[in-house]
Amino acid sequence: MDIRTFRHEIPIHLPMLTDEQILVARHTRGHARVTAVAGAGKTTTMVQYLLERLRAGMDPRLVRVVMFNKAAQEDFSRKLLLASASSISLPPVRTFHAMGRNLAIALAKEGHLPPFDPAPLSEAQLRIEMLRALQASVGTSGQRAAIADEQQQWLDAFAGFVDLAKSNLQTPETTFFAAAYPDQYQLFIEAFARFEQWRKSAGRVTFADYLYDPCCALLADPKLGEFLANRVDLFVVDEFQDINDIQFFLLKTLAGDRARLQVVGDADQCIYEFRGARPDYMLKHFGDSYPHSNYQMSRTFRYGHQLALAAAHLIANNQRREPVLCISADTAPATKIELCLQTADGDTLAEVCLSEHANGRPFKDMVFLCRTWAQAAPVELVLLQRGIPNRISGGSRVLERQEIKVLLILLRIMAGRFYEQNPADCEQQLFDCLRFCELKIKHDVLRRYAQKALRDGQGFSALNLSDDNLSIYQEQRLQRLAEALVKLERSSSASVGLNEFLTGLDLLKLIRDNALSKEEGENRAATISAFVGFITMQAEQDPAAIINLIQGMGLAGGVLSDRDALVDAVTITTMHRSKGLEWPVVILPGLSAHYMPYQAGNRRRPDADQQESERRLMYVAMTRAINALYLFAPSIDCRNGWLGGLRPELNLLPSPFLQEMNIPLAKAIGAALDTREKPFAASSLANTAVGVAYLEALGLDIEFTVRASGNKFDYGVCVRHSEYGDGRITAIDEHGLTVHFANQQVYFSSLHVEHVLQVIDTKNEIGPELENAAEFISGDVLAHSKFGRGVVSSIDTRFIHVRFREGTKTFRRDLFRATRVSSRS
Repeated sequence: MDIRTFRHEIPIHLPMLTDEQILVARHTRGHARVTAVAGAGKTTTMVQYLLERLRAGMDPRLVRVVMFNKAAQEDFSRKLLLASASSISLPPVRTFHAMGRNLAIALAKEGHLPPFDPAPLSEAQLRIEMLRALQASVGTSGQRAAIADEQQQWLDAFAGFVDLAKSNLQTPETTFFAAAYPDQYQLFIEAFARFEQWRKSAGRVTFADYLYDPCCALLADPKLGEFLANRVDLFVVDEFQDINDIQFFLLKTLAGDRARLQVVGDADQCIYEFRGARPDYMLKHFGDSYPHSNYQMSRTFRYGHQLALAAAHLIANNQRREPVLCISADTAPATKIELCLQTADGDTLAEVCLSEHANGRPFKDMVFLCRTWAQAAPVELVLLQRGIPNRISGGSRVLERQEIKVLLILLRIMAGRFYEQNPADCEQQLFDCLRFCELKIKHDVLRRYAQKALRDGQGFSALNLSDDNLSIYQEQRLQRLAEALVKLERSSSASVGLNEFLTGLDLLKLIRDNALSKEEGENRAATISAFVGFITMQAEQDPAAIINLIQGMGLAGGVLSDRDALVDAVTITTMHRSKGLEWPVVILPGLSAHYMPYQAGNRRRPDADQQESERRLMYVAMTRAINALYLFAPSIDCRNGWLGGLRPELNLLPSPFLQEMNIPLAKAIGAALDTREKPFAASSLANTAVGVAYLEALGLDIEFTVRASGNKFDYGVCVRHSEYGDGRITAIDEHGLTVHFANQQVYFSSLHVEHVLQVIDTKNEIGPELENAAEFISGDVLAHSKFGRGVVSSIDTRFIHVRFREGTKTFRRDLFRATRVSSRS
């Protein structure tokens, strides 16, 4: 949309700006970088900045406004038009891809690029050509069969690689190895070359090529870049934290030495790293290229003090960020935060929606933001069962997913309804079951087995009559499947039958192991587990009754159209898809230590970078809320810990990010600020550095105790628990700690430690004397000048081995010095 095409007479409307916004709007000299927190009103501010420049005489034809996506471009264009007078000519507002497309067309007309069809390849055409490139690049027949069996997964993975490779100007090989793709994907490098060869010979482009092709031409011919540079006076770039290498290259080339750049973004909201974005562009690369003025827009108008404080505590744990503190503005709504227990049946998720709705909140004001689509499955199922209308944004409904369709087939087999269908449907569904069961058998052979089982009248037992060409492994798997299906037919309990089928064939493990990526395997297995878990929770276990229940739920969900904006329905989507959006009520389900930070697929980034990336994603998700934020996590009621002293599975532990948010303190300060009462008037909570800075930013001079830095719950510290009595901390990891009491060891989540354990030996913990290795024995607790507290794990003739928080360290005995904290003896 080109806003210059509008000819309506619209009066000037100048909104009231904060002091920070005024500084941004009135910037006139040189380049500028604006760090704007979530909900800071950056669109309003940048509109005013442009209008100031235009009214000062800047030629709109020499101004370029660049947005991140089409929705942002249309929103900015509309607001710019509304704020302007009809007599003012306005500059074009474009996305990066639209700007690249126009440039590519111009370069083709001048002969710098070969002629091409500017319409992007359709999804169907793209799939066909990418599949051909993959099939032509395979090295073994086994790999060719794998691509045929899991065609969609391979195409998705390859398409992701192509987009990533075209987000930078490195070679595909460099992109492949820098992103740490597994070896099985190495054919992507050759497939990329084959796909590009076809694309260029056919004169076709993908969406990514709007930027990739002209940038490759500019890189190959520096004189062309010099010719195109220095034609613009001003570039205004939104969402700069999401820029990638190729976009930055294009921007620098066109800007040249003439244009001023005004970039706006927030490194804390950089969540599109899988597309090539990195926070370094906002934090470092822009400054390396352009001396600039720095501005901050630290007030959010979207949410209140409680959420602002919790988000600030969370993101302060990141190192790669600006030292900006998000403060709730006076006009922002009071946003409540609730930390809720997610029960196994998921019923508490539905109760929140029903409670909000009973208080007058329409369902369309609520959203579930999931870390992965697998987490969306139990949410959708419980909402459907409770009759709560819902829509899926950006994904498929749980009952439409292929793995769930197979489980429904198994339910029909148990209910005796399988053979009621027409023969063609029976054959297709049995074939789908065989494909699902990870048999490693070619599809044409599986099709023959499905036909044999239905034609000979022997039923599933016919699968035992194996083909001579099968391997021993394939025959054994096929026989186990035949036995499992025969047993399934006799099952009278839906949950027992499905669980025995999955366990007997070890299907969940095979699905995880044989997926193209850990993420894909995890999503499929978790979706299956969620569906079976939902069935297990039903009181009526008759397979026919379960089918009737699910069919009714499917119809309830089927009347809702995702495209119908008038439907009052709860939205279910992912955290990544929530960027740039907001809702009155945001619900974050499944905040376990497994899913936040997400533990699958960490091989693509070092652990520290992955942790910060996940923390940014959590920060973005929680700051979408306006009136209420509900955080659902497992085991937040487990104040007595886990007996045995061993850490439970990560999906049973609350996310460590919940502790980092410091929710009790955020609620205490936030509630007092919301009610204009003096914080801590009746609270024993100690404040933090973030809390102090927050109150100082509001101009409040309040005296209270500031929590000392460091961790008082360290190795060897004696603690007291209301039920277990006195004990000593003997092990610590990133999710919690183990305490050895008189008769047992107990593991506590970090979320609970501060509230359930009391330190009782802090007075004389560390003596003044340094001791050498000869003075220690295994089990002693010591304090080291560099690594902090540790426990002596073993001592041999030459070395002493000490277990610290970050791992075990080995020292030479004759050089070792440390301070004894306590002795095992």
